[in-house]
Amino acid sequence: MQETIAAIATGAGASGVGIVRLSGPRAVEIVAEVVGLSVEQLGREVRYAVARGKDGERLDDVLVFAMRAPRSFTGEDVAEIQGHGGAVNLSRLLRAVLERGARAAQPGEFSRRAFDNGKLDLLRAEGLLGVIEAGSERGWRIAQAQLAGALGRGLEALEDRARKVLAEIEGALDFPEEALDEQSSRWLGAELGALTSSCEALARSYQAGSALRNGITVALVGAVNVGKSSLLNAFAGRARALVSEQPGTTRDYVEVQVEWDGVQVTLIDTAGWRESGDVLERSGMELGKERAAEADVVLVVSDGIAPWPVVEHADRTLYVRSKADQARPDESLTGRTESEALVTSSLTGSGLREVRQRVLELVGVAETVGEGELLVTERQRSLAEGAARAFSTAQRLLASQPRELVAYDIREGYKALMDMRGTAAEDQVVSEIFARFCIGK
Repeated sequence: MQETIAAIATGAGASGVGIVRLSGPRAVEIVAEVVGLSVEQLGREVRYAVARGKDGERLDDVLVFAMRAPRSFTGEDVAEIQGHGGAVNLSRLLRAVLERGARAAQPGEFSRRAFDNGKLDLLRAEGLLGVIEAGSERGWRIAQAQLAGALGRGLEALEDRARKVLAEIEGALDFPEEALDEQSSRWLGAELGALTSSCEALARSYQAGSALRNGITVALVGAVNVGKSSLLNAFAGRARALVSEQPGTTRDYVEVQVEWDGVQVTLIDTAGWRESGDVLERSGMELGKERAAEADVVLVVSDGIAPWPVVEHADRTLYVRSKADQARPDESLTGRTESEALVTSSLTGSGLREVRQRVLELVGVAETVGEGELLVTERQRSLAEGAARAFSTAQRLLASQPRELVAYDIREGYKALMDMRGTAAEDQVVSEIFARFCIGK
């Protein structure tokens, strides 16, 4: 028999209300015993009661209710005790249900049971995790869209299309001596091409989806005293990094989080680059370079006097000319004209909005996108790429290779699509996803 699990489903700190949740065959029975009610008295209606320990000690005034299988989040009997918040109070309420036979839940075990009982697919489960972890408005929206099944519905349609293609080619395997007629061959080729294009588009959507869900990192690099710290403070709207005319003020990188048009952005101010005999300063510069190498976007900053440093990853680099409020310098010294750089002033705020816009354009989230149809995890992206490769290979082999080889690649693509929703995913993959959830979820 499946064990009954229990956990604190709300934050354990000081709060007005805290919830202890149970799921499993004895969930209702255990809660009924804790609050001195009969199993028949517990249902979807909320009831007031007094929770007591197994020794009869009064614990808390609570509200209780139950949801019978299969009409619950997990698909099992679920019962909740809603008491006052606070770490001690909630731990005592949890202890009261554990004393009566419940087992402490593992991270994500409630959601895993919902998946096992057909209440969630993997995409919706990842959407649920995104809702919990959302750090920005648009990150929350994309997670809610996935939780509502937007991406899953699109994938179901692709699975259906792939299944029909597979049925056609496998049907032809029963008659190996007969060639596919021209109409069938043309249809198979067109469908495989469409499946390839759809899967490739899904894989490409990961850049925008990841940026919306996880946020992006933007590193400011350049020589000493070109205004990087002032720019960071201007973007943050407060003094976060030290600003001084003395070179080398920033020894280590400084990070600050902001939100641009609903996207979570981590700004990184790195140590200014220069020749230095100071071991500590050189270490700070190396740390900054390492952090910049990992950033989604690099802002290369010059005040128009210091030369532009040479950086890698030009596809994710923007050049920013700072201190536009000061006298225009001799551009010949910088090796780059202002027409090639975004001109800004930390003092007046000019150009900052354009920089923000260009950064979001670079990661593909400047405009409103179909957020419910974006891939948001590396797992999803990898499977979409695998499906695209398989369908593309099948299309290429269709005209010249045995049908068995074509069918093999179509099956691989079809399985990758099913794996994305979890209908054919390996148990280890499923377990790793749910292990990322908090204990009460």
